[in-house]
Amino acid sequence: MEELVAKTELEREAARLERELQDLEALLAEERERLSALSPLPVYWRQVRCGKACGGCPHGPYPYLKVKREGKWRWQYLGKGWQPPEGFARPRAFREALALYHALLKRKEELLERLERAKEVLRGW
Repeated sequence: MEELVAKTELEREAARLERELQDLEALLAEERERLSALSPLPVYWRQVRCGKACGGCPHGPYPYLKVKREGKWRWQYLGKGWQPPEGFARPRAFREALALYHALLKRKEELLERLERAKEVLRGW
């Protein structure tokens, strides 16, 4: 009798894990879509000195890209009126979204391992 109860509990746990895995798959698909819509640009808002004795230095903040040219990192000025493109994300926001996606992938791996162990035990019954 106890063995039957344990088997039933294990079957319920396997079904719960499968439902959780399906929910996680849907969430991963949403996160993939959200990540693909983000455009991470290495834009930095910098205060700069004009080189004159104006008394108002530093000026800004102004948008700059940090680009690599000829093996060295350089600042590329984007202009005073620069506006971020649609879907623009600051690099930090993109990294945070990517970290969340990786955490969800890790959770999926853990669920798959637990589900596989539960199925192995059920097959042995």
